[in-house]
Amino acid sequence: MDLRKMYYFNATVKYRSFSRAAKALHISQPSLSNAIKALEQEMDTPLIERTTKQFQLTEMGQQFWERSKGLVAQFEVMQTELKELAKGEQLEIRLGVIESANYWLSQVITDYQKLYPSNQLTLIDTLYNQTVRQALLGLHVHGVITNQHIVDEEIQSELLYNEPYVVLIKKDHPFAQKEQLTLKDFTQEPLIIGMPEFETSAQILKAFEQENVTPHISYKIERFEMIKVLVEEGLGIAILPQNYVTQHLSDSLLTRPVHSAYLNRNVYLSTMKGRTFSKSILVLFELIKKRH
Repeated sequence: MDLRKMYYFNATVKYRSFSRAAKALHISQPSLSNAIKALEQEMDTPLIERTTKQFQLTEMGQQFWERSKGLVAQFEVMQTELKELAKGEQLEIRLGVIESANYWLSQVITDYQKLYPSNQLTLIDTLYNQTVRQALLGLHVHGVITNQHIVDEEIQSELLYNEPYVVLIKKDHPFAQKEQLTLKDFTQEPLIIGMPEFETSAQILKAFEQENVTPHISYKIERFEMIKVLVEEGLGIAILPQNYVTQHLSDSLLTRPVHSAYLNRNVYLSTMKGRTFSKSILVLFELIKKRH
């Protein structure tokens, strides 16, 4: 069976449209239609319904798609790996990175560039569990530094470190005089957090729930950097990962630890299982792991 036809069929199912699939494949729609018809002739059965206006697979088409998509995915991985190996050490390495890892990762990159100056590093924000999974399995990134422990048969996650959360306040805030803070201290304070769908915010909110404390949330912000700006303006306080706020902190701000068994998080390096990486990519992963 022609793998190209199988690849075309899977693209058509993915986009649920001959025209959109043809555009994505950079071929003409008639060429795609002819390839699918030839595949159906090989299979001696129709795979796509042509009697309805909506895109729909036949029963055999559904079965063929379920079995063929794994083969196509393996082919894409192999193709990507061989292209990267052929390039030697002149690669674009793509990493998904949580915001709190930026400072220590920049030090890793400095060391790495001394070893592989010809390689280009591209850093991509990763915020959602499904985004991380899709980025890895879709071969959009080589690895992801994330605080999400992804349990998936196709993804492996190696623990890098565990870090506590700290409260970020202005230096003249009453909390600055306290030796120890607990989550109960936050009930009357305007709290600035990230978006609830982000893992960091979800962990913080869960900690309050586990201690049966209701926080006074005043702002929900997408970026950590903007949270720091609002705290500096005196609009509230924030709970952030320690690694993010211990470096490059404004003179008007300080941090305090919070006593809570629930306010800490693990950070992982996640990669696709079974994927073959070039030596230079493996060296980068080792530098990341040795950093902690």
